[in-house]
Amino acid sequence: MKTSTSVYHAVCGEGLSPLLTQEILDNHLNVVSSNRGGVFFSGKTDKVINFCISSKFASRINLQLLQEKAEHYEDLYAKAKKINWEKWITEDLSFRIDAQTKDSLHNSQFATHKLKDAILDALREKKVPLPDIQKRVSDITIVLRSFLDKFSIELSLTGESLGRRGYRLESGAAPVREPIAQAMLEISEWKPGSTIVDPMCGSGTILIEAALREKLLGEINKFILAESPIFTGLFPDYVFSEAQKQKPKTPHFFGFDIDPEAIRIAKENAYEAGVEDWIQFDTGDVLNIQNRFGENGHIITNPPYGDRLGKPIENLREMYFQMGRVFKNEFPGWKLTVLCGEFSLLGKLAMKEKNHLPLRHANLKAKIVDYQIKGKEQTLKQ
Repeated sequence: MKTSTSVYHAVCGEGLSPLLTQEILDNHLNVVSSNRGGVFFSGKTDKVINFCISSKFASRINLQLLQEKAEHYEDLYAKAKKINWEKWITEDLSFRIDAQTKDSLHNSQFATHKLKDAILDALREKKVPLPDIQKRVSDITIVLRSFLDKFSIELSLTGESLGRRGYRLESGAAPVREPIAQAMLEISEWKPGSTIVDPMCGSGTILIEAALREKLLGEINKFILAESPIFTGLFPDYVFSEAQKQKPKTPHFFGFDIDPEAIRIAKENAYEAGVEDWIQFDTGDVLNIQNRFGENGHIITNPPYGDRLGKPIENLREMYFQMGRVFKNEFPGWKLTVLCGEFSLLGKLAMKEKNHLPLRHANLKAKIVDYQIKGKEQTLKQ
């Protein structure tokens, strides 16, 4: 396929841009620029499609329609009105505007109003029937951003967030967002086919994301994009493959939680995601877990860390110490990857950090930390 001159914007959560940048490069695309909230890129059409279908870390992928200067709102109106909106918006498709503006266009609500007027006036002048406008859920999402004296207008290829894959009907307490679960899998260096145990699985997101990645051969976003009028309109020749019907040869995803209600939710979420045959969930206490899973594998988990669940840090220190002891006794040679927002607790694991990725999760500073679990623990007390 030919090289596209279009510029795309892959949006991500704070802290994930290094992983997202590498993912874009691995897809043989060109990085135009990046910041902590995402990466702008361009490249051959087939590579763009493959990236959109398989991106693990992007929460949205947008097509940039315009990037211009605007000293006041009338500049925004005049320049936005020149876009061929009839190419993208038809009367049977509703749209909404997602605006975050500052500096020269400091009033986001008024900027949204001016952009909406520009779109509707442009369609009226071309005698195009007007579409519905929605504030929340719509067929098309138009993204308006401004900084200093520049603004950009983008079309979301993905509609709603890629992280909202639709299987989480219930989430339980303090769930891991899907792109962060994928980041945990990446930092752990997990490969499809390898065993994962999540001894504090909650609503099951980490294991479900791993199962989807394996079952769908990496094409984790294709069902979301198949419903996007912007993606299908931009790439009309792309044919979506059928859902993979295979089952795992041997079960290698195992989830436990001390709360039976969390296990119920996790099983329902796995069913909605179509991976219920890939994961074994059961009630269990992390401090009583025994290794019946093999000599090698990955423990990937999001343990409680105080503020997020409203539990005092003091009550968790002993838990982390005992948890580290259990892992060293039962899983020597395995890898351990945890997400934590209270860094002092990590020292209680008494393990040497191999790698880490700082990020924000649920508006808290956090980091994903990777360990290689060494030999068995001999000391029973701290």
